[in-house]
Amino acid sequence: MILKRSAYAGAIGAAGLWGGNFVAVRLALDHFDPYLLTALRFSIVAMLVPLVGWPRVPARTLLTYTLGSGIGQYLLSTLAIDMGLSPGLAALLIQFQVFISLALSFLMLRESVRTTTIVGSALGVVGLIGVLATGGSKAPLVASAICLLSAAGWAIANMTLKQTSETVIRLQCASALICLPAVWVARALMRPAAPAVGEALTQAPLAGWLAVAYVAIASFAMAQILWGRAITSIGLASTAPIALLIPVFGVALAALVLGEHLNFQVLTSAAIVLVGVGLHVVPMALNRAPVARDGIAA
Repeated sequence: MILKRSAYAGAIGAAGLWGGNFVAVRLALDHFDPYLLTALRFSIVAMLVPLVGWPRVPARTLLTYTLGSGIGQYLLSTLAIDMGLSPGLAALLIQFQVFISLALSFLMLRESVRTTTIVGSALGVVGLIGVLATGGSKAPLVASAICLLSAAGWAIANMTLKQTSETVIRLQCASALICLPAVWVARALMRPAAPAVGEALTQAPLAGWLAVAYVAIASFAMAQILWGRAITSIGLASTAPIALLIPVFGVALAALVLGEHLNFQVLTSAAIVLVGVGLHVVPMALNRAPVARDGIAA
């Protein structure tokens, strides 16, 4: 019983760490441009490659995962927040990877679709429209669109992961290393007037470095370990629905740390999105418990 309670607490802790990732990104962007921040995050994660090993997958599989996760999930979501998207709403919108993953699974793998999934997807779209219509300055359309592209990248990474037996941690560490040159080139092209790297690094205060450490270590390694242990102890069926807490933590922490307040209409729309995601995730988790891998990444 104690082990189960510890596992549930660990899974909730992982969801909290992933939810806090979006707030930490917002804080780090006060001191680093989005490309440099992403490069720093990837540099720290890439240093784990000697410890976890190189993934044993075809180059095409690794490249697809790298584009979906490294460029899509991480770089694009950081750009969206830099462009004005609320961290709380970013934590919510990126959960649309669930619905995009469903569509890809249906179209590419011919997987069956439950009635609850169809209803949940419809609610998700309704909630998304509500967020975009009532979010105002906290949900700029361009930034929101980029965040949805980020969700699509995460979905592509999920699809790639689903078709291989390789672990999430190995794939993410390798993709971080591969992405580094592309991020540096993107910074040179998109931010030619940005301070030199050495200048930016030496001028950043401790608060900026703590935020970088959070997004690179706490929301990656620590959360992955807690989530993986929860799956091992209580199973994927019991663990997966806890991921619904990620945007809840994201919105709550944004309000607590950043003083961000969303109006009633936006919160209602966000709740509709979460109900939609839950209608898919919870029945699927209760009815299917595939062999555990490493968990998910956020």
